[in-house]
Amino acid sequence: MEKKLNKILVSVLAVILITTLTVGVTYAYLVAQDSKDVTIVTANGVNTTLTLEPIKVSNNLVPLNDTKVKTAIGKADKKCVDKNNYDVCSLYSVKLTNTSSVESLYGYVRTVSSSYTTTNLRYQIFDSSYNAVTDVMTISNSSDGFVYFEKSSSKLTVTSNGTKNYYFVIWLTDTGAEQSSDYSKVFNGAIGFELVGSNSDRLEANF
Repeated sequence: MEKKLNKILVSVLAVILITTLTVGVTYAYLVAQDSKDVTIVTANGVNTTLTLEPIKVSNNLVPLNDTKVKTAIGKADKKCVDKNNYDVCSLYSVKLTNTSSVESLYGYVRTVSSSYTTTNLRYQIFDSSYNAVTDVMTISNSSDGFVYFEKSSSKLTVTSNGTKNYYFVIWLTDTGAEQSSDYSKVFNGAIGFELVGSNSDRLEANF
């Protein structure tokens, strides 16, 4: 009887341990709108068409070092998944198509809603060869907060002519410290482009 009780006790402890480990690595919960669909956006007064397509949408993220983002998205398979099989980012393809006159655009990420209280949620834009187009950008916690694309800390102008393809990636930055403040948070956002000199002329897609 004592041996049986010991076995039961060990089994219960093992289940508790596994549960604790599983919960302990779930740092963020991101709600992704339009996560299964291609979103195509046009607008009156703008020649450019915006196409947003999900490649890897992650609902549970573990933190990722900013310097490892390019490696995480540039792999041939299992993009945004680390060696331990945890999701570390969400990745989208962004296509700008313009068959008319050239346009100059400002790109941005807008916060629709967020329960984050830290500044640890990040985004970055890469070209089709996985070269960084923007700096690492910190997403706003404020509803309707805009964070424009920047390069070398200056607002970036995107020239729209023909077809241009980019990658858009979101992740939770690894601070190197305990990050319980980032557990189970929810974020909804949109990526958009506006005409330089006319911020009322916009293309915007939710993600």
